Amino acid sequence: MGENPVSAEISSSAASPAYLANRLFAQYDDYRLLFVSLKDFDEPEKDYAAAGFDSPWLTAGPLKTEGLFREIFSPLGYSAGSPVFAESSRLSLNTASPRSTRKGLWLGLPGDYAALGAYTDGEDVGHAAASVNFFKGKRGPLLSGLLMLSRPPGRLDSDDWFPEKPLFPGGEVYHAAFRGQIPFDRFSGGVTRAGLSSALGFGERVAPAAYYTLFASHTDKTWDIRLLHGAADKDYVSPSGKYPTYLASRSASLKLFPRGTFVPYIGASRELYQVYKPTLARRPESRRLSGGAEYRTKRLSLRMGGEGKTETDSDGRRGRERSLSASVLYKTGGGSLGAEYSAGWEEALMKRRRLALRAGYSPKDWDFALRVKGEWSPDLRLSGKISAALDKPDLRAGLAAEVAKALSPQPSGFEALREDPWNYLSLSVFFRYKLNF
Repeated sequence: MGENPVSAEISSSAASPAYLANRLFAQYDDYRLLFVSLKDFDEPEKDYAAAGFDSPWLTAGPLKTEGLFREIFSPLGYSAGSPVFAESSRLSLNTASPRSTRKGLWLGLPGDYAALGAYTDGEDVGHAAASVNFFKGKRGPLLSGLLMLSRPPGRLDSDDWFPEKPLFPGGEVYHAAFRGQIPFDRFSGGVTRAGLSSALGFGERVAPAAYYTLFASHTDKTWDIRLLHGAADKDYVSPSGKYPTYLASRSASLKLFPRGTFVPYIGASRELYQVYKPTLARRPESRRLSGGAEYRTKRLSLRMGGEGKTETDSDGRRGRERSLSASVLYKTGGGSLGAEYSAGWEEALMKRRRLALRAGYSPKDWDFALRVKGEWSPDLRLSGKISAALDKPDLRAGLAAEVAKALSPQPSGFEALREDPWNYLSLSVFFRYKLNF
């Protein structure tokens, strides 16, 4: 076997009542090859097949977006702790999702310093783009730029008599985006960045409009701090022909001892909604406050957190939502036990509850798992999954049974199960085999 062997992974799974998925993934150094096929025998319109290739200079096939590509589609849609601000602006091969909505071609220089290409998205909108990324560091490139040409469909044929947002008139849309960061690591004793991300959009039938986001972060052994402030023009149009939801967004988050055993955290955010009707009495807004703590050791992981959200509408009426979540996971030898609980309230009324239990046992070369989930929304519904697999370094094969659709434990629920079992149950067999040449 050479220093840089060729590796290949072949996987297949079949699930009842009539579903088959196959995947081939091969890699040699920085070259990757992907083939995916999904077959739905009951609904052939859901069949899917894709082939992809990735190298330092060419990517083709199913794609995923990163960096500014994600931002310009959702201005002010990311919080202070989002990894989007540390990503290079590029298109990359989508190897994680079995079904990608984007397909195209991306040609560039090794290292993503400059690239160009085109792709279509899940709404069959065509995009052509060029990007640059320079001075890469611990928190992504210090300079990124993106130019994009899109042709989203017009939306003037909406059935809404009084739409919440303007209707995109159609035509080509252009975007010029920029993100710059300044490092302060030499002075702060940690990883510290402050930056600006912004984009200008304009088109054949829409006026020029922009958004901007100011962000800053600092991480060391004691603190992890993230700050964000952004604003968007109401006439900004995304490459998909949609108008922004927020006028302004502000958020902040703080973690103490981020690499330690005990990690408390807190976060706050405020968003002002865009108002397209001048007769409204006031601008709607949303406020969130969250916090909690994590405790992590080699065997035990505990987490508890909560969030409060207040929505104020255009008439000054306030709606309050609260949520609480907790989880525990204990590992010993080849076994593990875990539980998760979450609950949500609107005003003072509980609207949903969820309790999930899971257990696993992994002796040598085997893996057994059980998961049971109960949800109250407001009535109880049950679901779960049990699986067993042969688990070797180069081979994983097994079978699983799952209650894929939540089932009521009442007699009416069992009657529905008897009448149409495949509407609730799923049986599957799967295998994955790795080869090294």
